Amino acid sequence: MKFLHTVLIALISFSGFAQKKTQLTLAQADSLFLSKNLLLLAGQYNLQAKEALIIQARAYPNPIFVADVNAYDPENNKTFHVGQTGQKFFQLEQLILLGGKRKAEIDIAKQNTKLAALELEDLLRSLRYQLHAGFYIVNQQRITLEKFDRQLDVLDTLISAYERQVARGNLPLKDVIRLKAVYFKINNDKSELANNYFAQQQNIQLMLQTDNYIEPVVNDSDFDNLIAPIVYNTLLDSALQNRPDLKLANEEEALALLNIKLQKKLAVPDMALNSSYDQRSGAFVNQVNVGVSIPLPLWNRNRGNIKAAQHEMQSANVYQKQKTTEVQTEVRAAWQDLTLSLSEYQKIKTFYSSDFDTVFNGVNQNFQRGNISILEFVDFFESYNESLSEYERVKNYLATSAMQINYVTASKIY
Repeated sequence: MKFLHTVLIALISFSGFAQKKTQLTLAQADSLFLSKNLLLLAGQYNLQAKEALIIQARAYPNPIFVADVNAYDPENNKTFHVGQTGQKFFQLEQLILLGGKRKAEIDIAKQNTKLAALELEDLLRSLRYQLHAGFYIVNQQRITLEKFDRQLDVLDTLISAYERQVARGNLPLKDVIRLKAVYFKINNDKSELANNYFAQQQNIQLMLQTDNYIEPVVNDSDFDNLIAPIVYNTLLDSALQNRPDLKLANEEEALALLNIKLQKKLAVPDMALNSSYDQRSGAFVNQVNVGVSIPLPLWNRNRGNIKAAQHEMQSANVYQKQKTTEVQTEVRAAWQDLTLSLSEYQKIKTFYSSDFDTVFNGVNQNFQRGNISILEFVDFFESYNESLSEYERVKNYLATSAMQINYVTASKIY
């Protein structure tokens, strides 16, 4: 049995625990996340791209220069006859945007930049929640795995001792089988938890762009700092004021309004001014002309695009109302979840103490001395194991509920 346990520990160490670890507090993990996360970096580049489009929207249309020169003069049998007796034509044309189109396009470019900034802010909010929740989950799993290891060590020692007594005929074989059954149950729980632990570690490593396993530095006092109750209306006001996705819905509605204005302005035709020089093909020699051209809005008055923009405005308005309702629902659910987790934590905090470990050591010693039966020992061992797991679960439940409050309010409440 000792050999089996040693092999299992070696396998787990080889697969992950032996990997280099980095101890981080939550604040340190946050700092590393802000400087290393590639999704945030991509979002920043996207924002810079939108800012560049403002520069482009401010640019005025380039003038158009036209040159027309003689290629072949059949009367004089000359090619490129462009001298004083030849022919050449030059024209310069400038498009003049009318109706405020350029200003409208600049406003839309600025609005798209604002949307990109809010998208980046919402991405940061989402990723930070994943990091914080994962941070506490990994901490819970690490502590539980370490306690599983200690329990397996105790069982391994007992099983080895019992096997020797069985071989001497002092104890029945069924007692060893019963202890091994408990061992396998705990070891199976440990294996399942280890798989989840490794998966969660991979997520955190990806967010922090590190090859090292993260070992969270969390004190019990950190959980005590999360027990301050918060009034629901305070949370809701904070969410309605700070949620970037709600702001995004509001700004998308504003963008739709700007698009309606632009489409109406596009119905106004633009004017082109031109000036030209014609050497010989006009009514006069060396003729200089000026002109203007403007399309007549007879068949296309942009009515389809205007109507489409109006429907997009209505859609954005409905989406904004839906998002507001969604925010209210999420805040209420998170507040209720936090209330429940606070109740569980405060209750289990009064039950759990270091006496658990003291009693466990005492029961283990008394069992080895034969003062309690194997059934009593196994019942206590399983209850003790469940209590440890439940205590860590409740602590993690409180932490993730608090992080959820931060997420749904887009505020640092905890």
